[in-house]
Amino acid sequence: MDQEQKGRRFGLRAKLNIMVIACILLVAIGLLMISYRIYCRRVDSMYFDLAERAAIYVSRDYIPYRYVSHLREMIDTDEFREVRARAVAADDPQIVEDWMRSQPPTDYEAESIAAAEADEEAWEQYAPYMEMYTLYGNYKSFAGFLNDARDAFHTSSIYLQYVEDGVTYNLVDPDQSLLEIGTAEEPIAVFSQYTGNDRIPATIYEYGDKRLCTACEPVWDNWNGEDVVCGQIGVDIDMSDVERERHWFLLNSALFIAGLTIAAIVASMLLIGKLATKPLKMLAEGATGFAKGDEGYSKDDVIRLPIRSNDEIGDLYHEIQFMQERIIDNTDKLTRITAERERVSTELRMASQIQNAMLPSRFPAFPDRSEFDLYASMEPAKEVGGDFYDFFLVDDDHLALVIADVSDKGVPAALFMMSAKIIINYRAQMGGTPGEILSSVNTQLCRDNEYKMFVTVWLGILELSTGRLICTNAGHEYPILKHPAGTFALLRDSHGIFMGVRKNVNFHEYELCLEPGSKLFLYTDGLAEANNEENEMFGMDRILQALNANPDRSPRELLETVQNAVDGFVRGAKQFDDLTMLCVEYKGGGRKSF
Repeated sequence: MDQEQKGRRFGLRAKLNIMVIACILLVAIGLLMISYRIYCRRVDSMYFDLAERAAIYVSRDYIPYRYVSHLREMIDTDEFREVRARAVAADDPQIVEDWMRSQPPTDYEAESIAAAEADEEAWEQYAPYMEMYTLYGNYKSFAGFLNDARDAFHTSSIYLQYVEDGVTYNLVDPDQSLLEIGTAEEPIAVFSQYTGNDRIPATIYEYGDKRLCTACEPVWDNWNGEDVVCGQIGVDIDMSDVERERHWFLLNSALFIAGLTIAAIVASMLLIGKLATKPLKMLAEGATGFAKGDEGYSKDDVIRLPIRSNDEIGDLYHEIQFMQERIIDNTDKLTRITAERERVSTELRMASQIQNAMLPSRFPAFPDRSEFDLYASMEPAKEVGGDFYDFFLVDDDHLALVIADVSDKGVPAALFMMSAKIIINYRAQMGGTPGEILSSVNTQLCRDNEYKMFVTVWLGILELSTGRLICTNAGHEYPILKHPAGTFALLRDSHGIFMGVRKNVNFHEYELCLEPGSKLFLYTDGLAEANNEENEMFGMDRILQALNANPDRSPRELLETVQNAVDGFVRGAKQFDDLTMLCVEYKGGGRKSF
């Protein structure tokens, strides 16, 4: 490589630096996202738990249940609604307070007061606190309970409400005026799924310019021996401060990880240059100098470099030295042996390249066609094989599919295979049904067939617009078909005679209707007859089992699955037959013209 090309190339050091930087940045971003998500989840979980615990604790332990129903009954009257209307009109909560003070106590309290009045000593203890036994006293007690709970749990607000006919009414809210008692709340969309005074798990939502976390628990009154829901405790937590804390956490984490990332990148770049690229450059220059030497190498040509590292680069340096010494020792021997082998190898390599070039091997084969997907592979048992596959568009709406197996192996079979493939392709392009095509091809193959070679062929022509597949089988293996909702199963079609054996043969045709999602798997006998070390054949059952392990995979994935299954079965045992497969999936939809 000249100096100008070296100057233009993208060096290993630059590649390693870019790779390391990309990996470090990816890890850093991943750590930042993971830590932020974990932090957010933990914080949300903490506040969810706090809101639900507060609602449960207050609804069960703070509220004097027997007073809740009484308070609700008293304010749910026309009298109270009239009083509240006058108070709202006058903007005077004192009107509501005076009315509440004038209301009688609960039945339970009335009994206690009557008992106290009968006992002069007890009455002296009750009398100073009579105001507490009014409706207003109950309300103030509730408000005090809720304020204590709010301070104890560090929430934004705790309130008592009840839901009736889908409308939420305020009962006791320490943060609101007496004018708000009994008023209806505006419905909140996030709670529309809950009806009545149900339990509402902690939920975060937007309310005006605030972000709140709210949880609700029903209040049960069993004073009369029957459990009745008489209200609902609601707990609100303002999440605005939490959002600010999240932003600060994200910013601090980003700054911290950015610092570590920059330090890691700088250290990595320095270490890569010192430990990797510099020694490798020295090795490359030494190896290049050896390669540019004369043909008559000597021991003096072996590279000597100041590399002392005890790692893979050091191992590579010593291995290069050993390799150069072996090259010098074996050059003459290899020269003599290579001359003969090169001739044979060149011929086989050219034959293999020619054969491979004859088979379509670029996938996707028709990237602009959405009606089907296909994939094929051929693994010869020798350098060249006798199997072949082919697929091509006869016209814009017809796809020809071919798979075949020549009776012999090696170079003679490869030549016969190439001849058969070319003739079939040429004849199919001229038109006609599969039976007509194979009859014509068979006649040509029978001419001058001195070595009596024959070939099995399966040919199908798929009409892409309808899924109609016309097929004929000249002594080939049974195809395997999968319908969209089914699994792969053997299709025992009728067989004709091998091609190349007898002239003037008519081949039977049959028709298949492929629905979108149908798949057709074709193969040669080398697949089923693949042997393991115990001389056991792979067999049809294992083929079907491999295909049906995941029948919805793409044709390429299906062939790879079958190939892996065969490789695992044979475990390196030498194979004596070619292994060829082709799978097509019909997707339907016909190609549209514009």
